[in-house]
Amino acid sequence: METLLEFEHMRLDKEGKMAWVTFTRERYLNAMNNAATFQINRIAMALREDPDVRVVVIRGQGRAFSTGIDLKELARDEIDMSYHHRWEKALRIFETMEKIVVVGMHGYCLGGALQLALACDIRVSTPDCQIGLPAIRESLIPGLSTWRLPKYVGWGRAKKLILGGENISGEEAYQIGLVDHLVPAENFFEHLDEVARHYLKTCSSGTRMSKLVLSRAFDYDYDRILQYYFEVQERAQYSMDGEEGKRAYREERDPVWQ
Repeated sequence: METLLEFEHMRLDKEGKMAWVTFTRERYLNAMNNAATFQINRIAMALREDPDVRVVVIRGQGRAFSTGIDLKELARDEIDMSYHHRWEKALRIFETMEKIVVVGMHGYCLGGALQLALACDIRVSTPDCQIGLPAIRESLIPGLSTWRLPKYVGWGRAKKLILGGENISGEEAYQIGLVDHLVPAENFFEHLDEVARHYLKTCSSGTRMSKLVLSRAFDYDYDRILQYYFEVQERAQYSMDGEEGKRAYREERDPVWQ
């Protein structure tokens, strides 16, 4: 595994077609301060432009994935609106990049951390992970979880989680469709990588183009989504992976995607 970028609070590693974003501010339960918002944007942009990476894993060292915004900096009036702009910019890059983004949630996944998880494609959690959006306790809006969360759990559940500000467990999050895979807390990173490699195995050009259509499913009307689908379907069908898929079928073997 090669380290491509290393900052004070996080690093980017790569091996083959997989990359790992690891939060390393474990002393503070990977709370995101101002510096971290600059660092995550640097990493997100580097990943977006990397032609080799197909699957990205986002994870946190130590006892928690992340507790979200750094409340100490917030209490000292060191966080202004530029923080929210930077954070949302990074989330949108992960949400729209042509790669499958898998996030690991253990210990705590609160506030901005859950906002980030909602911008990822696949959420993996331990059963006991504490998941929530407590922003109302600081009289804040929990970012664009107000826009993303209802798409996963419905309007009513989203209102309960956001307006009530209470945490739920990974088990409960799995039951309501907020989490996609439940894995044991012991050897969590190994289980997380196992899930990620499953998606790597299926990650053809068609998979990545499907992500692009899915990300617009609630935003485009039928005529607009139909035209967009035709555009990306053409990219998928006439890609190198499209040709490999036909060869693999003729040769009665599993395809090897680019």
